[in-house]
Amino acid sequence: MEKLKTLLVANRGEIATRILKTAKSDAWGTDDIIKIAKENNADAIIPGYGFLSENADFARAVATAGLVWVGPSPESIKSFGLKHTARELAIKAGVPIVPGSEGLINSDEEAVKESERLGFPVMLKATAGGGGMGLATCSNVEEVQSSFPTVKSRGETLFKNAGMFMERFYLDSHHIEVQIFGNGLGNAIHFGERECSIQRRHQKVIEECPSPFVTKHPELREKVCSAAVRLAESTKYGSAGTIEYLVDDKTGDFFFLEMNTRLQVEHGITELCYNVDLVELMLRQADAQLRGEGGLSALALQSIQPGEPTGFAIEARVYAENPARDYVPSPGTLQVVGWQESAYTRIDTWIRTGTVVSSNYDPLLAKVMCHSQSRHGAIHTIHGALAQSRICGPPTNLDFLTAILEDKRFEMGNTMTKFLTEFIYSPSAIDVISAGAYTTVQDYPGRPSMGRGFPHAGPMDPLAFQVANILVGNRPGMEGLEITLEGPELLFLGPAVVAICGAPMEIKIDGNPSSMWTRLYLNAGQKLKIGKTTGGGCRSYLAVHGGLPSVAEWFGSKATSPGVGVGGYQGRALTAGDFLATTQSIPDSLTSPLSIPDRLIPEYPNHWDMMTMVGPYAEGFLLEEDVKMMYDTKWQVSHNAARGGIRLIGPKPKWARADGSEGGSHPSNVPEYGYPVGTTNWTGDDPCIFPVDCPDFGGFVSSTTIVKADYWRLGQMKAGDTMQYRPVSLEDALAMRTRVNDFIEGIQNCVDGSSFDQIEAPDYSTLPASKDVGKAVIHLIEANGSQPKTSYRQGGDDYLLVEYGEGNFDLNHRCRVTALNKALREFSGDISFSSGLINTVGCCNTLLIYYDGLRIPRDALFSYLIHLESEIGDLSRAKVPSRLFKLPILFGSPRETAAINRYMETQRPYASYLPDNMEFVAKNNGLEKKDLKDILLTARLIAVSVGFFAALPLCLPVDPRQRICCPKMNPSRVFTPAGQVSWGGSCMALYNVESPGGYQLTGLTIPGVDILGSKPGYSLDRPWLFEDFDQLTFHEVEEEEYERQLALFKSGRYEYVWEEVEFDMEEHNRLLERTREEVQVVRKRQAEAQRRMVGPFFFLSGCV
Repeated sequence: MEKLKTLLVANRGEIATRILKTAKSDAWGTDDIIKIAKENNADAIIPGYGFLSENADFARAVATAGLVWVGPSPESIKSFGLKHTARELAIKAGVPIVPGSEGLINSDEEAVKESERLGFPVMLKATAGGGGMGLATCSNVEEVQSSFPTVKSRGETLFKNAGMFMERFYLDSHHIEVQIFGNGLGNAIHFGERECSIQRRHQKVIEECPSPFVTKHPELREKVCSAAVRLAESTKYGSAGTIEYLVDDKTGDFFFLEMNTRLQVEHGITELCYNVDLVELMLRQADAQLRGEGGLSALALQSIQPGEPTGFAIEARVYAENPARDYVPSPGTLQVVGWQESAYTRIDTWIRTGTVVSSNYDPLLAKVMCHSQSRHGAIHTIHGALAQSRICGPPTNLDFLTAILEDKRFEMGNTMTKFLTEFIYSPSAIDVISAGAYTTVQDYPGRPSMGRGFPHAGPMDPLAFQVANILVGNRPGMEGLEITLEGPELLFLGPAVVAICGAPMEIKIDGNPSSMWTRLYLNAGQKLKIGKTTGGGCRSYLAVHGGLPSVAEWFGSKATSPGVGVGGYQGRALTAGDFLATTQSIPDSLTSPLSIPDRLIPEYPNHWDMMTMVGPYAEGFLLEEDVKMMYDTKWQVSHNAARGGIRLIGPKPKWARADGSEGGSHPSNVPEYGYPVGTTNWTGDDPCIFPVDCPDFGGFVSSTTIVKADYWRLGQMKAGDTMQYRPVSLEDALAMRTRVNDFIEGIQNCVDGSSFDQIEAPDYSTLPASKDVGKAVIHLIEANGSQPKTSYRQGGDDYLLVEYGEGNFDLNHRCRVTALNKALREFSGDISFSSGLINTVGCCNTLLIYYDGLRIPRDALFSYLIHLESEIGDLSRAKVPSRLFKLPILFGSPRETAAINRYMETQRPYASYLPDNMEFVAKNNGLEKKDLKDILLTARLIAVSVGFFAALPLCLPVDPRQRICCPKMNPSRVFTPAGQVSWGGSCMALYNVESPGGYQLTGLTIPGVDILGSKPGYSLDRPWLFEDFDQLTFHEVEEEEYERQLALFKSGRYEYVWEEVEFDMEEHNRLLERTREEVQVVRKRQAEAQRRMVGPFFFLSGCV
């Protein structure tokens, strides 16, 4: 280009990315496009296709502003934009038109007369319409009368023009179009024809170049192409355009329909067959206009007039829509985007993994194009490209497109406009009519090795879940649906084999009662309705043979954790309109019914005796009478009973200590540590059992842990039930788990052909019980030289907590935690991650080890850990890899204020920390608000753990003089803004996603997580930003600058600022020694400030 240097692309989505491939421009238009273009010194504006591309007023305004409009003149846009005037231009150019009304129709009476004159069927068309909108096919007078106001209204609403006209409708016809290009000086050329007959709702789905119909009637090409050039030249058309024809299948007669005065969606297949870049031609035309030449010369234009097409190309439009629901658009998050590409494919797309498809725009995701020397080859190639591409999230039409390509009529080239009206699409899928109270996709065991604040997930009742899968011929852990309290209504579009197991619920198939714990065969078109629970328990499980193949895996699992928005169906519970693909292949062996005998079906009572083991924290934290109270009490399950926590109602402990020292003001507070699944956590004075979706660490005492054999029973406890803890020994816990595992294995053997008489259900009528509760600490190493005091605390039958020191924050201990974790992960012997270790959670002074107690004896584990202590040695001079981050922080943001106001309105109106958390934290430390800001702006905050909730970094100030402390909110918030900087106990936490939380709100920054790993700084296998020992620093920004940076983050354009550094433990220990006396003064000031603040509203606990 000589004059055209800068281009503004006035569009979004696929066409914007397509244009940029040619233009290599980075200017994007949003609201005031012309203003933005001028401010960015653009020479021209190109809209591609869409409403702006055919807006004559906008094109005129661009020219008036001194810019070049990359497209035809405003006059051409206006003339061809109104279909009745376009017909008149076609007549003048000698191009045949579809028989129709002369001019516009102004009333329904006139419409009826015209329809009777033309003969039925007819089509009413909005004169300004396009894209298949503003059309109605009418087969009789009544349909004309009813369609008239609808077409008029749509024309007025969508195109600001209520005018309409009428044409005869040809049922057996083809939609064939010719690609032309004019220079605006009276010269035009063509690039052959395309066939676009396969349409839904008058919008194209599959396009071909050349047309298979024209290929069978080669004399037609010259006729339609010369007529198209004639029309373009008669109007001195400039730039790319498309003449659309209706072609009668019987006679080959063709009729002008309309001219699209823009680049067509399907232009790519013409480019493939004619080796041309149409966008480049448009830019060359614009460049010639900028040079004052009016357009490309006639000679230049004629020199690129091609001959016959080379090969065959097919395009399929991939939409986020549900073909089984009349192509309704399907907005949502794309969890997986993977294209099957080759040298013969071209994919124009704007999407990637993590893209959110809005309901506000056209749902076109991509155009998949393939080119081959034969039409058969093109069909084969594009079929493979579509069938092997994968998009997970909301429904798409990928399967629908492959089904079209497999149709014999398509293979033979019999592609008429009525193709889809006669096409029968029968997907194997579940259409969710209603979703029930809370239905999620789960698999087993979920993500137990994931960590970093992403829950284990998986079924709350793994026993019923696995049995359901076994009944339908799946592996026991295959994905299925977890149904809570009341189930969904599901329409099975294809045949399926299903089973529902778990708490008793109403089951109906097409309105007829059916059974649970039974293999059921469903025919295509049948509805399965799962109603409310009818007895004890609260969860049931629907297994489907073959699982749910369209659900995306995330870190090796399809299990849903809605709290952090990961896994399953778009990271959430199901809703009406969701669409779940199922398998198409069902073995004959599964078509006969099979039921589990009644005696083997578990009981679901209203009172539960739960087997537990004391720990990880009990003695020294709770009084002996508190421990006795805990086991003697019949607890009631609160209405707050969910996958993330089951709160209990009962007496409160008296506690064995006055406060939580550096962990917080309340005796339930401790420095953060890893939480075992099944543990009972005291958030203040109230107990909460942590099931599979619990946070992986926090700062509250956990006093007893339900053993793994009882996880399935824990998952069935519901609001109003009662439960009682029954202490058991490790040996009894493992023995009961073995019995549960043997029962599931026995069911598998019976389904495979053995007799059900050979197995027994686990017996819970007489539970093993130990009168001696035991101790939480199972081994202790006293401090000696460089070896700190080391406590080994049990957490049920699968968890062991290694704790260093006396419960105070010490980065030397954190360094030792890192070294121990490294040693465990590098070992490959009998105690390793290949032989029974599952995961670890390092936090502050502790390392939680999750292991399989049936594979690794606990005594052997902590014997090996004791051995490792002697290997680790002195770490006081260690150097630890670290990164120093520089993040913006906004104080007093409207988002933060709104979160506090919401808390006051819905949870607690008065407290010493309300309404200003910053002021409270400052006063709690004997500081002014500005002093607190200074600490946040000057401190280096080192990550002592990453987890809790969506990879939240928990950070401690490196300088002990800056270690402010404060209590946490009580009750904890139900909502925290993403990017919230907060303080609780002695630590800062950065909430990466909207979540619950209890730390005091002290500023906003940029979040540090991207669930699907598509933003800069992230990847699919590392969707978190921060690591242990990273250091965070903040610099203050104003609201406008913060919002600008946050917008960059949300759009995937934010670049984090950080540098590689080392954290020197020797230097840090010198700092600790050098500031010892100053720290004592700070602690004295803090203690005095806290004594002054104790009052009627002072709260004493909360959670991260």
